[in-house]
Amino acid sequence: MAKLSPDPLYNAGERLLGEWGIGRDATAADLIAVLHRDVSADIAIAHRLGALASDESAALLQRLEQESADKRVRKEAKRALYRLGQRGVRVPEPMPAAASPAVAPSLEGYLSAVDGRGDQLVWLLKAQPGGVAHVFAVINDPEGLREAALNPVTRKALKSLRQSLEQRHELRLVEVDWRYADFLMHRAFEWARARGTRMTGDYPALRLQLTRLPAPESMPPIALARLGPAALADEAGLLAQSAGGLEEPELRTWFRTEGELQPFLAELASVKDSPLVLHEMQQQERFEEVIVRAIDTVFGGDVRPSWARRFYQMANYFALTRRLDRAAQMVAVARALEADAAPRDIPFCAHLVRASLAFFFQQALEQQEEHSKTSLVLTPQQAMARRERR
Repeated sequence: MAKLSPDPLYNAGERLLGEWGIGRDATAADLIAVLHRDVSADIAIAHRLGALASDESAALLQRLEQESADKRVRKEAKRALYRLGQRGVRVPEPMPAAASPAVAPSLEGYLSAVDGRGDQLVWLLKAQPGGVAHVFAVINDPEGLREAALNPVTRKALKSLRQSLEQRHELRLVEVDWRYADFLMHRAFEWARARGTRMTGDYPALRLQLTRLPAPESMPPIALARLGPAALADEAGLLAQSAGGLEEPELRTWFRTEGELQPFLAELASVKDSPLVLHEMQQQERFEEVIVRAIDTVFGGDVRPSWARRFYQMANYFALTRRLDRAAQMVAVARALEADAAPRDIPFCAHLVRASLAFFFQQALEQQEEHSKTSLVLTPQQAMARRERR
Protein backbone atom coordinates (compact mmCIF):
# COMPACT_ATOMS: atom_id res chain seq x y z
CA MET A 1 0.00 0.00 0.00
CA ALA A 2 1.46 3.35 -1.07
CA LYS A 3 2.14 5.95 1.60
CA LEU A 4 -0.11 8.98 1.73
CA SER A 5 1.45 12.22 0.51
CA PRO A 6 1.92 14.99 3.13
CA ASP A 7 -1.14 16.90 1.86
CA PRO A 8 -3.70 14.12 2.51
CA LEU A 9 -1.99 13.46 5.84
CA TYR A 10 -2.17 17.14 6.73
CA ASN A 11 -5.88 17.26 5.79
CA ALA A 12 -6.57 14.12 7.83
CA GLY A 13 -4.70 15.66 10.76
CA GLU A 14 -6.75 18.85 10.57
CA ARG A 15 -9.95 16.79 10.62
CA LEU A 16 -8.73 14.97 13.73
CA LEU A 17 -7.85 18.22 15.49
CA GLY A 18 -11.33 19.50 14.71
CA GLU A 19 -12.90 16.35 16.15
CA TRP A 20 -10.78 16.80 19.30
CA GLY A 21 -12.07 20.35 19.73
CA ILE A 22 -8.76 22.02 18.76
CA GLY A 23 -9.92 25.02 16.73
CA ARG A 24 -8.00 27.18 14.28
CA ASP A 25 -7.36 29.74 17.02
CA ALA A 26 -5.70 27.15 19.30
CA THR A 27 -2.63 28.26 21.22
CA ALA A 28 0.70 26.43 21.34
CA ALA A 29 -0.29 25.07 24.77
CA ASP A 30 -3.53 23.65 23.29
CA LEU A 31 -1.57 21.93 20.54
CA ILE A 32 1.10 20.46 22.79
CA ALA A 33 -1.61 18.76 24.85
CA VAL A 34 -2.56 16.50 21.91
CA LEU A 35 0.92 15.71 20.56
CA HIS A 36 1.88 12.15 19.66
CA ARG A 37 -1.67 10.81 19.40
CA ASP A 38 -1.68 10.39 15.63
CA VAL A 39 0.92 10.93 12.88
CA SER A 40 -1.42 12.97 10.69
CA ALA A 41 -2.40 15.15 13.66
CA ASP A 42 1.28 15.75 14.48
CA ILE A 43 1.87 16.91 10.89
CA ALA A 44 -1.03 19.35 11.17
CA ILE A 45 0.26 20.55 14.57
CA ALA A 46 3.72 21.19 13.12
CA HIS A 47 2.15 23.15 10.27
CA ARG A 48 0.10 25.26 12.70
CA LEU A 49 3.08 25.91 14.99
CA GLY A 50 5.00 27.17 11.98
CA ALA A 51 2.36 29.89 11.62
CA LEU A 52 2.60 30.97 15.29
CA ALA A 53 5.60 33.28 15.43
CA SER A 54 6.79 32.82 19.02
CA ASP A 55 9.70 31.37 20.96
CA GLU A 56 7.31 28.81 22.47
CA SER A 57 6.33 27.53 19.01
CA ALA A 58 9.97 27.22 18.03
CA ALA A 59 10.80 25.24 21.18
CA LEU A 60 7.84 22.91 20.65
CA LEU A 61 8.72 22.34 17.01
CA GLN A 62 12.27 21.48 17.94
CA ARG A 63 10.93 19.03 20.51
CA LEU A 64 8.61 17.50 17.91
CA GLU A 65 11.46 17.17 15.42
CA GLN A 66 13.64 15.38 17.97
CA GLU A 67 11.00 13.20 19.68
CA SER A 68 8.87 11.94 16.82
CA ALA A 69 9.49 8.43 15.56
CA ASP A 70 7.92 9.30 12.19
CA LYS A 71 10.17 10.71 9.47
CA ARG A 72 7.34 12.72 7.86
CA VAL A 73 6.53 14.45 11.15
CA ARG A 74 10.19 15.34 11.69
CA LYS A 75 10.40 16.70 8.17
CA GLU A 76 7.30 18.90 8.62
CA ALA A 77 8.64 20.18 11.95
CA LYS A 78 11.94 21.08 10.32
CA ARG A 79 10.13 22.98 7.56
CA ALA A 80 8.05 24.86 10.13
CA LEU A 81 11.20 25.80 12.07
CA TYR A 82 12.71 27.18 8.88
CA ARG A 83 9.59 29.31 8.26
CA LEU A 84 9.78 30.69 11.81
CA GLY A 85 13.45 31.53 11.32
CA GLN A 86 12.59 33.42 8.12
CA ARG A 87 10.10 35.49 10.16
CA GLY A 88 12.74 36.48 12.69
CA VAL A 89 11.92 33.99 15.47
CA ARG A 90 15.02 32.74 17.28
CA VAL A 91 15.29 29.00 16.71
CA PRO A 92 17.04 27.15 19.59
CA GLU A 93 20.25 25.29 18.87
CA PRO A 94 19.59 21.58 18.31
CA MET A 95 20.51 19.25 21.16
CA PRO A 96 23.72 17.24 20.67
CA ALA A 97 23.28 13.69 19.39
CA ALA A 98 24.72 12.21 22.59
CA ALA A 99 21.79 13.58 24.55
CA SER A 100 19.13 12.00 22.35
CA PRO A 101 18.37 8.99 24.61
CA ALA A 102 17.39 11.34 27.46
CA VAL A 103 15.46 13.61 25.12
CA ALA A 104 13.36 10.99 23.41
CA PRO A 105 12.74 8.06 25.74
CA SER A 106 10.58 5.17 24.65
CA LEU A 107 8.04 5.05 27.48
CA GLU A 108 4.58 3.60 28.05
CA GLY A 109 1.86 4.80 30.41
CA TYR A 110 -1.04 2.96 32.09
CA LEU A 111 -3.88 4.08 34.36
CA SER A 112 -6.54 2.43 36.49
CA ALA A 113 -10.00 3.80 37.20
CA VAL A 114 -10.40 6.21 40.14
CA ASP A 115 -11.89 4.53 43.21
CA GLY A 116 -14.33 5.94 45.74
CA ARG A 117 -11.56 7.46 47.89
CA GLY A 118 -10.01 9.25 44.91
CA ASP A 119 -7.11 6.75 44.59
CA GLN A 120 -5.69 5.75 41.22
CA LEU A 121 -2.86 3.47 40.09
CA VAL A 122 -0.42 4.91 37.53
CA TRP A 123 2.36 3.04 35.73
CA LEU A 124 5.31 4.25 33.67
CA LEU A 125 7.36 1.66 31.74
CA LYS A 126 10.66 1.94 29.92
CA ALA A 127 12.09 -0.86 27.82
CA GLN A 128 15.50 -2.15 28.88
CA PRO A 129 17.57 -5.25 28.04
CA GLY A 130 15.68 -8.33 29.21
CA GLY A 131 12.49 -6.53 30.23
CA VAL A 132 11.24 -3.15 31.42
CA ALA A 133 11.86 -0.66 34.20
CA HIS A 134 8.48 -0.38 35.91
CA VAL A 135 7.62 2.70 37.98
CA PHE A 136 4.26 2.41 39.71
CA ALA A 137 2.58 5.06 41.81
CA VAL A 138 -0.59 5.32 43.89
CA ILE A 139 -1.99 8.83 43.63
CA ASN A 140 -4.97 10.46 45.27
CA ASP A 141 -7.05 13.45 44.26
CA PRO A 142 -6.75 15.78 46.15
CA GLU A 143 -4.23 14.41 48.70
CA GLY A 144 -1.46 13.73 46.17
CA LEU A 145 1.18 11.02 45.77
CA ARG A 146 0.90 8.22 48.32
CA GLU A 147 3.49 5.72 47.11
CA ALA A 148 6.01 5.26 44.30
CA ALA A 149 8.46 2.46 43.54
CA LEU A 150 10.59 1.13 40.67
CA ASN A 151 11.05 -2.53 39.83
CA PRO A 152 12.85 -4.19 36.90
CA VAL A 153 10.52 -6.87 35.54
CA THR A 154 10.08 -9.02 32.46
CA ARG A 155 7.24 -8.46 30.02
CA LYS A 156 5.83 -11.85 30.96
CA ALA A 157 5.79 -10.98 34.68
CA LEU A 158 4.18 -7.63 33.93
CA LYS A 159 1.45 -9.28 31.88
CA SER A 160 0.81 -11.73 34.72
CA LEU A 161 0.58 -8.84 37.20
CA ARG A 162 -2.01 -7.04 35.08
CA GLN A 163 -4.08 -10.21 34.79
CA SER A 164 -3.88 -10.78 38.54
CA LEU A 165 -5.00 -7.21 39.30
CA GLU A 166 -7.96 -7.60 36.97
CA GLN A 167 -9.04 -11.07 38.10
CA ARG A 168 -8.50 -10.78 41.86
CA HIS A 169 -9.12 -7.11 42.46
CA GLU A 170 -11.18 -6.11 39.40
CA LEU A 171 -8.56 -3.44 38.72
CA ARG A 172 -8.14 -3.00 34.99
CA LEU A 173 -5.31 -0.86 33.61
CA VAL A 174 -5.65 0.96 30.28
CA GLU A 175 -2.83 2.31 28.14
CA VAL A 176 -2.45 6.08 27.78
CA ASP A 177 0.12 8.48 26.36
CA TRP A 178 3.07 8.26 28.76
CA ARG A 179 3.22 12.05 29.03
CA TYR A 180 -0.25 12.08 30.54
CA ALA A 181 0.65 9.40 33.09
CA ASP A 182 3.83 11.35 33.84
CA PHE A 183 1.80 14.54 34.30
CA LEU A 184 -0.55 12.86 36.78
CA MET A 185 2.36 11.51 38.84
CA HIS A 186 4.16 14.85 38.85
CA ARG A 187 1.01 16.80 39.77
CA ALA A 188 0.27 14.38 42.62
CA PHE A 189 3.85 14.73 43.88
CA GLU A 190 3.54 18.54 43.93
CA TRP A 191 0.17 18.31 45.73
CA ALA A 192 1.59 15.99 48.40
CA ARG A 193 4.64 18.17 48.89
CA ALA A 194 2.48 21.29 49.28
CA ARG A 195 0.13 19.56 51.75
CA GLY A 196 2.86 17.80 53.70
CA THR A 197 1.28 14.43 52.86
CA ARG A 198 3.43 11.44 53.78
CA MET A 199 4.90 9.80 50.66
CA THR A 200 6.55 6.39 50.36
CA GLY A 201 9.41 6.21 47.85
CA ASP A 202 11.71 8.84 46.30
CA TYR A 203 9.60 9.76 43.29
CA PRO A 204 11.98 12.38 41.73
CA ALA A 205 14.93 9.96 41.84
CA LEU A 206 12.83 7.12 40.43
CA ARG A 207 11.59 9.27 37.57
CA LEU A 208 15.15 10.27 36.63
CA GLN A 209 15.86 6.61 35.88
CA LEU A 210 13.26 6.80 33.09
CA THR A 211 13.59 10.29 31.64
CA ARG A 212 15.21 13.68 32.18
CA LEU A 213 12.58 15.57 30.21
CA PRO A 214 10.69 18.08 32.37
CA ALA A 215 7.25 16.83 33.38
CA PRO A 216 4.28 18.79 31.98
CA GLU A 217 3.09 21.43 34.43
CA SER A 218 -0.48 21.42 33.10
CA MET A 219 -2.62 19.49 30.63
CA PRO A 220 -6.30 19.92 29.67
CA PRO A 221 -8.70 17.03 30.39
CA ILE A 222 -7.65 14.35 27.93
CA ALA A 223 -11.22 13.05 27.62
CA LEU A 224 -12.26 16.17 25.70
CA ALA A 225 -9.83 15.33 22.91
CA ARG A 226 -10.97 11.70 22.81
CA LEU A 227 -14.67 12.50 22.52
CA GLY A 228 -14.81 15.67 20.44
CA PRO A 229 -17.54 18.34 20.41
CA ALA A 230 -20.16 16.26 18.55
CA ALA A 231 -20.35 13.65 21.32
CA LEU A 232 -20.83 16.38 23.92
CA ALA A 233 -23.35 18.53 22.05
CA ASP A 234 -26.44 17.53 24.08
CA GLU A 235 -25.04 18.37 27.50
CA ALA A 236 -28.44 18.60 29.19
CA GLY A 237 -29.42 15.15 27.90
CA LEU A 238 -26.11 13.64 28.99
CA LEU A 239 -26.50 15.13 32.45
CA ALA A 240 -30.04 13.75 32.76
CA GLN A 241 -28.76 10.23 31.98
CA SER A 242 -25.66 10.48 34.17
CA ALA A 243 -27.07 8.52 37.14
CA GLY A 244 -26.96 5.42 34.94
CA GLY A 245 -23.18 5.55 35.30
CA LEU A 246 -23.55 4.01 38.75
CA GLU A 247 -24.31 0.72 37.00
CA GLU A 248 -20.68 0.52 35.82
CA PRO A 249 -18.58 -1.87 37.95
CA GLU A 250 -15.73 0.65 38.33
CA LEU A 251 -18.07 3.03 40.16
CA ARG A 252 -19.33 0.59 42.79
CA THR A 253 -16.77 1.88 45.28
CA TRP A 254 -18.01 5.45 44.77
CA PHE A 255 -20.96 4.91 47.13
CA ARG A 256 -20.29 7.06 50.15
CA THR A 257 -19.23 5.61 53.48
CA GLU A 258 -21.18 5.52 56.72
CA GLY A 259 -18.52 7.62 58.43
CA GLU A 260 -18.77 10.37 55.84
CA LEU A 261 -22.58 10.44 56.07
CA GLN A 262 -22.85 10.00 59.84
CA PRO A 263 -23.92 13.61 60.66
CA PHE A 264 -26.77 13.39 58.16
CA LEU A 265 -27.81 9.91 59.26
CA ALA A 266 -28.01 11.23 62.83
CA GLU A 267 -30.23 14.09 61.63
CA LEU A 268 -32.51 11.70 59.76
CA ALA A 269 -32.80 9.53 62.87
CA SER A 270 -33.68 12.56 65.00
CA VAL A 271 -36.44 13.54 62.57
CA LYS A 272 -37.82 9.99 62.65
CA ASP A 273 -37.70 9.77 66.46
CA SER A 274 -38.78 13.35 67.14
CA PRO A 275 -41.06 13.65 70.22
CA LEU A 276 -43.17 16.04 68.15
CA VAL A 277 -45.98 14.35 66.28
CA LEU A 278 -45.20 15.23 62.67
CA HIS A 279 -47.59 14.73 59.80
CA GLU A 280 -46.15 12.29 57.25
CA MET A 281 -45.73 15.07 54.70
CA GLN A 282 -43.93 17.26 57.25
CA GLN A 283 -41.61 14.42 58.11
CA GLN A 284 -40.84 13.84 54.43
CA GLU A 285 -40.06 17.54 53.99
CA ARG A 286 -37.64 17.41 56.92
CA PHE A 287 -36.03 14.28 55.46
CA GLU A 288 -35.64 16.01 52.10
CA GLU A 289 -33.98 19.06 53.66
CA VAL A 290 -31.35 16.84 55.30
CA ILE A 291 -30.77 14.79 52.13
CA VAL A 292 -30.32 17.88 49.93
CA ARG A 293 -27.79 19.31 52.38
CA ALA A 294 -25.93 16.00 52.33
CA ILE A 295 -25.71 16.01 48.52
CA ASP A 296 -24.45 19.60 48.39
CA THR A 297 -21.93 18.94 51.17
CA VAL A 298 -20.47 15.77 49.65
CA PHE A 299 -19.94 17.30 46.19
CA GLY A 300 -19.64 21.00 47.03
CA GLY A 301 -17.33 23.37 48.87
CA ASP A 302 -13.57 22.82 48.73
CA VAL A 303 -13.92 19.29 47.30
CA ARG A 304 -15.87 20.37 44.21
CA PRO A 305 -12.75 20.85 41.97
CA SER A 306 -11.44 17.43 43.03
CA TRP A 307 -14.72 15.76 42.10
CA ALA A 308 -14.72 17.49 38.71
CA ARG A 309 -11.22 16.14 38.00
CA ARG A 310 -12.28 12.62 39.05
CA PHE A 311 -15.23 12.71 36.64
CA TYR A 312 -12.90 13.80 33.82
CA GLN A 313 -10.57 10.92 34.71
CA MET A 314 -13.42 8.44 34.57
CA ALA A 315 -14.58 9.93 31.26
CA ASN A 316 -11.15 9.20 29.83
CA TYR A 317 -11.20 5.68 31.30
CA PHE A 318 -14.63 4.92 29.84
CA ALA A 319 -13.59 6.31 26.45
CA LEU A 320 -10.53 4.04 26.40
CA THR A 321 -12.68 1.05 27.31
CA ARG A 322 -15.14 1.87 24.47
CA ARG A 323 -17.98 3.18 26.62
CA LEU A 324 -18.31 6.49 24.84
CA ASP A 325 -21.83 7.30 26.08
CA ARG A 326 -20.71 6.87 29.68
CA ALA A 327 -17.61 8.93 28.96
CA ALA A 328 -19.72 11.78 27.61
CA GLN A 329 -22.00 11.64 30.67
CA MET A 330 -19.01 11.91 33.00
CA VAL A 331 -17.76 14.96 31.10
CA ALA A 332 -21.21 16.55 31.45
CA VAL A 333 -21.11 16.02 35.24
CA ALA A 334 -17.58 17.44 35.47
CA ARG A 335 -18.59 20.52 33.51
CA ALA A 336 -21.70 21.04 35.65
CA LEU A 337 -19.54 20.98 38.79
CA GLU A 338 -17.07 23.39 37.18
CA ALA A 339 -19.97 25.70 36.34
CA ASP A 340 -20.99 25.80 40.04
CA ALA A 341 -24.26 23.94 39.46
CA ALA A 342 -25.91 22.82 42.70
CA PRO A 343 -24.92 19.15 43.23
CA ARG A 344 -28.55 18.41 44.21
CA ASP A 345 -29.49 19.24 40.59
CA ILE A 346 -26.91 16.87 39.07
CA PRO A 347 -28.60 13.45 38.74
CA PHE A 348 -25.42 11.40 39.26
CA CYS A 349 -24.49 13.26 42.46
CA ALA A 350 -28.03 13.26 43.83
CA HIS A 351 -28.63 9.56 43.15
CA LEU A 352 -25.28 8.49 44.61
CA VAL A 353 -25.83 10.27 47.93
CA ARG A 354 -29.52 9.33 48.18
CA ALA A 355 -28.74 5.66 47.58
CA SER A 356 -25.90 5.72 50.13
CA LEU A 357 -28.07 7.40 52.78
CA ALA A 358 -30.96 5.01 52.12
CA PHE A 359 -28.73 1.96 52.58
CA PHE A 360 -27.24 3.03 55.91
CA PHE A 361 -30.53 4.46 57.22
CA GLN A 362 -32.36 1.22 56.47
CA GLN A 363 -29.54 -0.71 58.10
CA ALA A 364 -29.89 1.42 61.25
CA LEU A 365 -33.65 0.87 61.30
CA GLU A 366 -33.20 -2.89 61.11
CA GLN A 367 -30.66 -2.83 63.93
CA GLN A 368 -33.00 -0.71 66.02
CA GLU A 369 -35.85 -3.14 65.37
CA GLU A 370 -33.72 -6.10 66.44
CA HIS A 371 -32.74 -4.27 69.61
CA SER A 372 -36.34 -3.39 70.44
CA LYS A 373 -37.40 -7.05 70.17
CA THR A 374 -35.13 -7.97 73.09
CA SER A 375 -35.71 -4.83 75.13
CA LEU A 376 -38.29 -4.67 77.94
CA VAL A 377 -38.49 -0.88 77.68
CA LEU A 378 -40.24 0.76 74.73
CA THR A 379 -40.04 4.37 73.70
CA PRO A 380 -43.36 6.09 72.92
CA GLN A 381 -42.44 6.01 69.22
CA GLN A 382 -41.75 2.26 69.31
CA ALA A 383 -45.01 1.59 71.15
CA MET A 384 -46.93 3.67 68.60
CA ALA A 385 -45.20 1.88 65.72
CA ARG A 386 -46.18 -1.51 67.18
CA ARG A 387 -49.79 -0.43 67.61
CA GLU A 388 -49.84 0.79 63.98
CA ARG A 389 -48.48 -2.54 62.76
CA ARG A 390 -51.09 -4.47 64.74
